[in-house]
Amino acid sequence: MRTGNRRKAERLRRLFPDEVEYHRDDDFVVTCPTRLCFVPTPIDAVIRILERLRPGPEDLVVDLGCGDGRFVAAAAYLCGCRGVGVDAREDVLRVARRKCETLGVDDKTTFIRADVREVDLRGLDPDLVFVYLFPSLLRELAEELAACGATVVSYTFPIEALGPARVLKLGERRRAYVYEP
Repeated sequence: MRTGNRRKAERLRRLFPDEVEYHRDDDFVVTCPTRLCFVPTPIDAVIRILERLRPGPEDLVVDLGCGDGRFVAAAAYLCGCRGVGVDAREDVLRVARRKCETLGVDDKTTFIRADVREVDLRGLDPDLVFVYLFPSLLRELAEELAACGATVVSYTFPIEALGPARVLKLGERRRAYVYEP
């Protein structure tokens, strides 16, 4: 990784801690008041995925179940991509928007409050779709993911209906499954 990107990666690590709830002294406190849980993708996994896939400024990245927006924010910040994050929880979307403002990528990112099952991926026309969702929800979304024509990256859980995947080893136990169109 180049020196500039190392500095950017460090900034992302400080801005997006891996804990489920942010530290109480953080300005961006997120709690879990609903049955919709927020489990963030570790920021180092996000950075490694982006380093391996190398999306560019011409690409649109969509994150279904984006939570605090870390994948969309990191793609915009590290790669210059445009990004769309979708989540059902307004509290985490507020955090996502504020963090993108902090990084100076709010002009490249959009966040939509919606159930991920209601998103028209073909209408968004993404180049890359990122998901870190429970397997049962991935099964529900498989047809839409297959039809959108984008590279699909699933953190932790494979999507059997999409066929064989390229597996990215992101650490001792961490995996991402990449499905090419």
